[in-house]
Amino acid sequence: MKFRVLLSNLKKQLDEVAGIAGTAPNKEDITQNILINVSENMLNLKATNYNIELKTIIPLDDVESDGEITVNANKLRDTLSNLDINSVVSITLDEDKNVLVISDGNTSFEIRTRSSIDFPSFELEDIEQEISIKQCLLKSIIDSSVFCVSNEDFRDYLKGIRFELNGSKLEIFTSDGHRMAILETQLANQTSSGSFGAIITKKCAAQLSKILNDSGESEVVLKFTKNAVRTSCNNFSLASKLINCGYPNVRTVIPKSIDTTISIPRVTFNKLIQQVSVLSSKRVNGVSFSFGNGKVDLRSENSEHEVATASLVLPDAQTPIEISLNGQYVRDVLNVIKTDNVLFCFSQPMLNVLIKSDSSDNNELNASYIISKVVV
Repeated sequence: MKFRVLLSNLKKQLDEVAGIAGTAPNKEDITQNILINVSENMLNLKATNYNIELKTIIPLDDVESDGEITVNANKLRDTLSNLDINSVVSITLDEDKNVLVISDGNTSFEIRTRSSIDFPSFELEDIEQEISIKQCLLKSIIDSSVFCVSNEDFRDYLKGIRFELNGSKLEIFTSDGHRMAILETQLANQTSSGSFGAIITKKCAAQLSKILNDSGESEVVLKFTKNAVRTSCNNFSLASKLINCGYPNVRTVIPKSIDTTISIPRVTFNKLIQQVSVLSSKRVNGVSFSFGNGKVDLRSENSEHEVATASLVLPDAQTPIEISLNGQYVRDVLNVIKTDNVLFCFSQPMLNVLIKSDSSDNNELNASYIISKVVV
């Protein structure tokens, strides 16, 4: 195997694939390697950690011989990162020495290789459901909800993004048990009838967001099997195991009626919460909000009884309301909403707040967020 390639044509896609490679403690685990295949003037790269698999294809103009081998993902990425991005790199497999020789004409590297015979692949299963959606819309869905996914919870259903399809209506739910994102959209090109549900992992969602085009109007198809999801876009192919478990009826958490709605300037409010949170208790990052008399008062206090306060004039805030919330959770929501103002919606009993945009900043996607109150 021997070929030459402009590094700028290779670097981004290599970095994405290398990021998937396994991190098993056993250094001999082959998933720490990238599979490199050259055939028909195409460079194919693949990596997996047994739960997720990412492949990419890069056209080549200068191929001397085809071949296939695996090499440590981190070593390959670090080696190429130290070369000029605009340089032409020669990559050669030396089968006698079992090394991959990388050279830009001035600097040369030899990296130990390993046969690709034992490199794992995802099993092909029958497709049970397909979801066709615009790239930009899918990226917006992921970026607007993945931050609510739990990182450390014994409940598996909280560790991913729930997709629920009913006809052409797609609903998305994420939660960590303390906050929840609820998103809804209509799919223009979805023709399936009946309902379908699946949970994709946080790792899969994060990787999918990276390879999607945030301005892409073209459709991407999510192909769901019993145990996995597959998709292809922008010269990448992604496959990932699903989280197979039951999912509770989270709709019961959504308030059936709203008693009070307050419009709040998003950027100003976000900044005040950031300032007041400096002295909040680090355990719950609690900030108390007191609405009423045309304003909101913010207050935080830590275990050393240090206090931070702030106020903001809000003409809508006439009804007395007091609630304590995790300040960072509120800021996370304010950071993904793009409109100038947001709506804080309250209902009785005062167990949580529902936050949403005061207007549809994305006509294709409706998003709302629920944050449970905390005890400060």
